[in-house]
Amino acid sequence: MTIEFIDNLPDDLILKPVLISGATSVDYSNHTYLKLSDADTTSLYQIKYEVHCSPFKEALTVDNLLAVGHEEYFYLFDKLLNKNILQLKMNGYFGHLYFDTGHFYIADANGIHCIDKTGKIRWANSRLAVDGVIVNQFTDNRIIGSGELDPPDGWEDFILDKETGIDTK
Repeated sequence: MTIEFIDNLPDDLILKPVLISGATSVDYSNHTYLKLSDADTTSLYQIKYEVHCSPFKEALTVDNLLAVGHEEYFYLFDKLLNKNILQLKMNGYFGHLYFDTGHFYIADANGIHCIDKTGKIRWANSRLAVDGVIVNQFTDNRIIGSGELDPPDGWEDFILDKETGIDTK
């Protein structure tokens, strides 16, 4: 599966894009598209957003789920049901998207959210940084990473309990 962010739709477009940013975004003037392609099919999805606040954007598919981080939101969309499961506003901006052992881990300006495949937020830790969080490694029961607490370049390491999100360092 290839996932590509595109700003404009091709002129010869046959498919109508599916809005994954939710009903509240319909009137927003800014937009981007996701094109999902494999050997047999192509699907198009649209994200409408209010303001540009982040250079980071990532998307991945897991089973029938499309997980997307863009601007200040994380979206979880069920492609089979054609239904938005979760629209989560980030603290400050979306940073990075990870998937490990059945859970999505979404980093934003201040911390990490752990979300299961049903869209349930398992935990959130928003005390890891003031301007960005990076996960370096997942182990069986830990998340090892760093957060920028004193920009620029004031990164500090953390070790989180994978079940609770509590910093164990």
